Amino acid sequence: MTNATSPPPDNPPPAKMTITVYRVNRYGAVTQECGTVNAPPLDGPPPLTDAFPPCECPNCRAGGAAAR
Repeated sequence: MTNATSPPPDNPPPAKMTITVYRVNRYGAVTQECGTVNAPPLDGPPPLTDAFPPCECPNCRAGGAAAR
């Protein structure tokens, strides 16, 4: 017996996030609604990335607490 509340296997899952995009002026007033975008759910966790370089401060370059 199947669960009556589960979706059929041939239907894709619905979007998990919806974003409405607005154009605003420098005073924060909405001047145009640019539309709605549906973001589909991911198949798994997001990929790991090294998009940003490591911190270059003396504390991080020393590999821990900096000498005082």
